[in-house]
Amino acid sequence: MKFSTTSVILAAALGVSAHPSGHVHQRAHNSVQARGDFVMANKPAVAPTSTSAPVATPTPSSAAPAKDATSGGQGTGVSTYTKFCQGGNSKRATAAEIAYKGNVGSGGDYGCNIIAVQNHLVSQYQYTMVFNNEGDDAECACWNKIGPDGGINGFFNGNEAMKFSLPAGGKQTVAVDSNSQIGCTCGAGSLPLTPIGQFAGTWIEGDVGNLSNGGWSGWDASSLVAAAAGMDIPGLNVCGTGAQEGTCSTIFPGGTGKNAFIAGTAAMDGLGLNSPPGPQSVIVTVGFKG
Repeated sequence: MKFSTTSVILAAALGVSAHPSGHVHQRAHNSVQARGDFVMANKPAVAPTSTSAPVATPTPSSAAPAKDATSGGQGTGVSTYTKFCQGGNSKRATAAEIAYKGNVGSGGDYGCNIIAVQNHLVSQYQYTMVFNNEGDDAECACWNKIGPDGGINGFFNGNEAMKFSLPAGGKQTVAVDSNSQIGCTCGAGSLPLTPIGQFAGTWIEGDVGNLSNGGWSGWDASSLVAAAAGMDIPGLNVCGTGAQEGTCSTIFPGGTGKNAFIAGTAAMDGLGLNSPPGPQSVIVTVGFKG
């Protein structure tokens, strides 16, 4: 899938001493430029966008989504359907803005395009990730590729859109607005970080309802950051539902994988789930043992 190219940037960024931004290390920049199928994001625009319509539109709750939460049996977050980015008006981006930035929220509320919702609401949002924990109690974070300062640094600790706890055996639904380029990772006990503060572990990456790609989505599992840093690689399984059922992107504990971005695959494309426009939910198995 297309979003995985961001991991090329991340792997290269491990060799620098500061957070990458619009002027990323030239080696990473060259890697991205060589891929004509990837929407460039090294010159993010200022204006965010929020464009998707949910599958169902019941009366929205006035409750605001929590940025940090703890997952229980029913999942944490809003208990009734709640619109994304309630704090301000959405703005449709120009084609150029979409190509550079995509959706990171609106109305001055960075990250409001990714929210935790209770599990019974999964069918009321167009794009969702359902996290199931087969391992130990975990902490999780989700981020936008583009950080709050407009740089390619949303995957650094402190720049994330939201965090949540996922107890052993727990389940949590996360809803994502359209035209978002996002990632999430979980760590047993605490979130793993590289020496320069990037989220490590094993990621789920999502290029969600990309308007510059006709509304297609892509999802994959990636361990490129942890592999480049020589860190532990936990198992993660990302599987489609509906028409995509049976298609998975899998990383096994230790770093081997199937249809996923593992060490040595940074230059590859076409891995993961590629989904046509329309409602999509993926099942994310944290602590996957194979």
